[in-house]
This record gives sequence, C-alpha cells and structure tokens, in this order.
Amino acid sequence: MSLVSKAFNEQIIERNHRLNGVALAYVVIGYGCSIVWISHPFWLTNLLGVLLLTHTLVWAAYFVHEFIHGTIFRNPKLNALGAKVMLFLTGSCYCRYLPLARYHLAHHKNRADFSAFSMADFLRSLPTPLLKLIQILEWLYFPAINFILRWFCTLSPFLGQTRKEDRWRNGILLLIRGSLFIALAWYSWQGAILYCIAYLCFINILRFMDCFQHTYTVVQMGQSMPKYSAEYEERNTYSNIILGRWNWLNLLFLNFGYHNAHHQVIHCPWYLLPQLNAELYPADCKQQVDLSSLIKNYHQFRMRRLFGEKSSVTETSDKLDFSSFYGDIGVSFLILREPLDWLKSRALMVN
Repeated sequence: MSLVSKAFNEQIIERNHRLNGVALAYVVIGYGCSIVWISHPFWLTNLLGVLLLTHTLVWAAYFVHEFIHGTIFRNPKLNALGAKVMLFLTGSCYCRYLPLARYHLAHHKNRADFSAFSMADFLRSLPTPLLKLIQILEWLYFPAINFILRWFCTLSPFLGQTRKEDRWRNGILLLIRGSLFIALAWYSWQGAILYCIAYLCFINILRFMDCFQHTYTVVQMGQSMPKYSAEYEERNTYSNIILGRWNWLNLLFLNFGYHNAHHQVIHCPWYLLPQLNAELYPADCKQQVDLSSLIKNYHQFRMRRLFGEKSSVTETSDKLDFSSFYGDIGVSFLILREPLDWLKSRALMVN
C-alpha cells in the first residue's frame, strides 16, 4: 500500500515530529491558558476559556490513543511518558498506562469490546431512588455512567484486593488533583464551576465519538474469547466523520472519526488518516456515517443504551440502515477494564 510505505519514510517522520510538536504544545499551553481565562472576570474570556479547555482535554485524550499506538515516538518509553502526562491532564491518571494500553490493543487484536461487569445488572441492583437519579441525569445529558466508571477505576484499589498495590499511588494522585482543584476554587469559584462545565462537555464529546464506532460483541471478563475475522471487524466498525466541504472539522477530534481506516492500519498517525481513508474507501462507503446523522440517535436512544439494549445496523442493497443503531455507553480507552472483586457481593461479576 503506497500511502502506508510513504508514511514511514524519513521525510514523513520528520514532519510527524513537527506536527505532533505543534499539536502537543497547543494542548499543554492551551490547557494552561484556559485555566487563566476561566478565572478571568470578563464573560467573553470565560467563554473562550471553556471552549479552549474542552478542546485541549479532547485532544489530550486522543493523544493518549496516539501514544498507545506508538505513532508519536519510536521509543515506547517516550510514548508511555507522553501518555501519562495526557492522562493526568484529562483526570484519567488513576489507571496505569500499561494496562490501559494492553486492553485497548486487545480490542484491536481480538476484535471485541471488554467489560468487567454488566452495567445493566448493576443499575437494576441499585435502590430505586438512586436509579431514578441516574436516569434523570442521563436524560439531561449529564454523563453519570461515565463518572461512575471513572470513580470505580479511582477507588477500586481501596475497595478490593485486585489493585491494592495502587492505593498509595491513587491516594497521592487524589491529593494532588484535589488540592489543585481546591486552589482553583479558592482563587476563583467561578473558575472551578467553569472547569466542571468544560469537563462535562469533554466527557460528552468523547462518549459521543465512542458511541457509534462499533457493533462489536461485548466480552465479559473471565469469558472465553471468541475468534472473529477481519471481515467481522470491518462489518462492525463505522467511521463517524464530517463529510463534504466541512471535512476539515474532523481535526477538532484529531481525526478519531476515521475509525475504519484506523482499524485497517493501527499505526497510521492521526494526520494521515484522511488520506488513508480516501485511498481505502470510496466517498459513498457504507461504513462512513455522517456525524450529523448520528446526533438524532444519540438523543433518541440515550435512555435505552443505559440498559444495554441490543442495537443493530441492518444492510440493504445499497446502504446501511442506522435507524436502530442505539450505540454503546461507557466505552473509552481511558477507562480500565478490570475484575472488580469488591462487586462480587452484588453478584455482578461473571467469573
């Protein structure tokens, strides 16, 4: 494949360093500037700060994905270091990088998604008032499920034995990040509120992009791993991209929407994905879904997907029918899939 070979010659590698250097500098410097701007007394500066903070968090998350796939540096240790910095910025640092990377790469290798327990069963096991609260929050687009999963990852070392070696680590990280947030609130209560708003926007963007990229089988921890073909992978992978003359807006998501191309060549860097996608797929490819067409599904099925209702994409003679594509919830390369031994008492674990 000509594009793939070109992507790894010395000229492109040099360009890789320039582009990645500029993009990473934007993330780090933009994050710092956004904290200053959300603390400013002028409302327009606050608005720009929220937008900048949201976007730098989104790019930081997608750079974790790039580091996992080794598209930034040749040296795995440098990729790991870069990923750890991005994980800290996004508040996803309570899971170690190597397990996160291992589970994400297993998603590619095994052509499946993984879950530590049944979220639907967990929700049904909750007291009715708490379940209703979660449903109301989700109806209002507050990503309660994602925060529950994040707090599971954060607190699981203290609640069970599986990750007990991470107790000191997570305790120190909680102290550092908690102190930084308290300092921000002490300096500017408005800044703390706006940080929370930007963080909510960031989580919603990530889970929207994750929601409609696969109809993979979800394998529970401890189950035997089925073997799926490359044809299955392609048939159950979708590219949620902005099409037409506005396709440059895909850069807002670091080209993460070009998901079929990414699964075809997992080491293709973010800036080459549009070219790779154009080489591999025609403009009217069935697997390419206009991003705007999924907004209706995201809204319409936001309650159904809470309880794991099986979504489907049906194929007609000339296109795919996405009208029953509910999507998934809580799928993210920032969330560790781990055996939650402390939930066994609720009879939620499969193994």
